Amino acid sequence: MIRFSRRFALSGILVGGVIAYSAAAHAQISDNFQSYAVGSLPSPKWQDAGAVLPGFPVPPFPSAFVINTLDKHGNATQAVSTVGALAESKGIFAFVPVATQYSLFADVRIDRYSDHPQNTVGDWAMQLSFGQNGVDNWANTPQAGIYASSLTEGWRLYVAIAGTNADINLNVAATPGVWYTVAQSLDITTGIFHSQIWDGASGTQLLDQFNTIAGWNQAGASQFDAFAFVGGDHSPADTYGNIGVIDNVNITTATPEPGTMALVALGVLPLVGRIGRRRRHLTA
Repeated sequence: MIRFSRRFALSGILVGGVIAYSAAAHAQISDNFQSYAVGSLPSPKWQDAGAVLPGFPVPPFPSAFVINTLDKHGNATQAVSTVGALAESKGIFAFVPVATQYSLFADVRIDRYSDHPQNTVGDWAMQLSFGQNGVDNWANTPQAGIYASSLTEGWRLYVAIAGTNADINLNVAATPGVWYTVAQSLDITTGIFHSQIWDGASGTQLLDQFNTIAGWNQAGASQFDAFAFVGGDHSPADTYGNIGVIDNVNITTATPEPGTMALVALGVLPLVGRIGRRRRHLTA
């Protein structure tokens, strides 16, 4: 399952005891966005995901920016919002070390869904992904993560790497205006995802689920070097785009075993870029 392109009409705090790390885990990113100017891209820690090899429709830049808002408890805070303009991809990303285990933890809110979504994967208000930056834009680059589908207004698991594609319904609503706390861990050696979702305000856990991806191709995820928070609007009838908000981000990775790095260097585990690009397409 790959997404349509109009051009061609995991946290260490939560992972302990879930994934047995063979190397020490390191918090690569922790950000509550309080230190940035409102209206700006939260740089230099974050870069503009919409500016990476942009395709049509091209978003305004920055494609995500710091806003004043209320947090999940109703307190004044700062967060990052994607633009509401139509875009093939929009949001922010940050580099992380290539690893075998990845995990994310963040507070997120959907502020708006696009108006004419045609497919689960074609329009998404937000996706929290690990992927390989620079192979293509963030609508099409190899990646895996959790996303809010504009069509179903629900949370789903998405995988688009060489040799493996998946779009799995997590059966939890993603309701506009509601803060959710989302966590997801990925072990690329096994293709096992651990997804957790809580209602932000009450703390009620809505999801605690493991998924093993059928036909998982470890080589396809062997060069994940970035975390991204991105949205996209690909349905031809859309007149306005999705808007997603993120706050309190914590990203954790574990350094690969030396033996794994040696296999990559020797070509036993081929680089993703050599396997070929993936394109996202609408499907029935």
